Amino acid sequence: MPSTFEDFGTRFLYPDNWTIQARERDRDCEGVTLDLPRGGFFSVTRHFAHSDPEKLLTQIGDSMKSEYPEIETDPLAVSDEDDFFLESRFYYLDLLIISRAIAIETQQDVVIVQCQAESREFDANEPVFQAILQSLRESIDTPE
Repeated sequence: MPSTFEDFGTRFLYPDNWTIQARERDRDCEGVTLDLPRGGFFSVTRHFAHSDPEKLLTQIGDSMKSEYPEIETDPLAVSDEDDFFLESRFYYLDLLIISRAIAIETQQDVVIVQCQAESREFDANEPVFQAILQSLRESIDTPE
C-alpha cells in the first residue's frame, strides 16, 4: 500500500516500507529524503525564489565531483517533460552507484529530485522512481 507525502507545496505517493527523513527548512529551500530499505535514497528539495535549474544541477554535479573525483557524469540534458537532468556514476566500496538529479521548474520555484542507489538496486527501483516522479509532477504547478 503506498503512503502519501504532503508538505512544502508538494505531494507524492511512495512505498510504505521506505523511511522518511525530514530536513530542516532554510531560507533558500526545504526538502525531504526517503531512504530505500536496501540502500539508496530519493530526495525532493524545493528551492525558493525561482532558482536557475541548470545552475542548481551544475552545483550538484560539482559537489559530487569534489566528493568522488572519479565520477562519470553525462552532460546536462533535457527530458521529454522539459525538465533538466544530470546522471552520474561512481564507485563506492567496489559498488557502482548511479545518481540521477532532475530539476522541475514550477511557476515560482525549482524542485530538485535526486535518486541514488547501487546500480542493481537503482535498476530494480527505477519504475518506482518514475511513479513517484509522476505523482510529484501532478501535484505541482509547472509553467505553461
